[in-house]
Amino acid sequence: MGFSDRDYNRVDIDQTNKGSRRAKNSGTPMSVTMRIVIVNLFLWISNGLFFPHDNWLTSQLMMPSDVLFKPLYWYTFLTSGFVHSPASVSHIAVNMIGLLMFGYGLAFSQFGLARSDNVEWRLGRNEYLCFYLCAIIFSSLSHAVFSGAGGLGASGGVVAVIVLFGILYPNKTILLFFIFPVPAWFLVVIVVYSDLSGALGGRMDGIGYTAHLGGAAFAIGYYYLMFKKRRTLSGFLSFWTKIKNTFTFKPNLKIRSYDDDDDNDTDNDTDKNDNNKNYTKNINDAKFEKQLDEILDRYGKVGEAGLTKEEREFLREASRIYRNRTKK
Repeated sequence: MGFSDRDYNRVDIDQTNKGSRRAKNSGTPMSVTMRIVIVNLFLWISNGLFFPHDNWLTSQLMMPSDVLFKPLYWYTFLTSGFVHSPASVSHIAVNMIGLLMFGYGLAFSQFGLARSDNVEWRLGRNEYLCFYLCAIIFSSLSHAVFSGAGGLGASGGVVAVIVLFGILYPNKTILLFFIFPVPAWFLVVIVVYSDLSGALGGRMDGIGYTAHLGGAAFAIGYYYLMFKKRRTLSGFLSFWTKIKNTFTFKPNLKIRSYDDDDDNDTDNDTDKNDNNKNYTKNINDAKFEKQLDEILDRYGKVGEAGLTKEEREFLREASRIYRNRTKK
């Protein structure tokens, strides 16, 4: 990943509102959640338009009942999470609304629809995508193992997003059935209890309760084993970048950096000399980019407020380096 590919090249951190996740940008890419919704809608509409009689597209992507014994169909552990019942509008509608509410943060406000707290913002784009795809696979596998039935639909991944939202924002007010205000943790309890009773009661109503429970279990495991320990699922995305940096010659950079955290312009010269130290660093480019990748990953997860003073200074240095490069 080069400097021109990094998020900080498109986004300037709002230093006037520390702790805020809002940013000034001139070319924000489309939300990952919106892309997922578009893919689901595209596949559902395409199946209805081009295969209205045999639903060939959906049948190729959904998970068969004996998938565990058909390795050639193991790809459906993932693809089944992107197709929905051709005969039911509510199947895809409920799943996409849930994804928009908790993954994207779509909510009602006094000014109409607005974007509120959501899982995608909290995890960061790459990590959120990895979380969602892994949740789909895990929930599909759970459904195949514990129910022995086939399946289709995004509900396992959606439940994972809802449960993680409830863990990250337990006291966030949610309108249950768009009417009753309840805290997010209470919604999670209702969802898990409903799916657990459905699975244990052996309900034959066509709902994949075991897939839902698999998604919920994945979200809980992710929070305690990954998120709280500051581990990421998206680390493998930088694999090829690290390989490229290893075998690419890059000259050492000499960077002159200024500590600009001193906000008091009335300090005497002695204080300025203490707080605004000029220093020169010889930085190996490969090590510099590796450190930058790690800090950007943390910024995507915890925001500016979660970074240390040294990490914020490092990002400012990187931004100055890139601006100087583009001016040449």
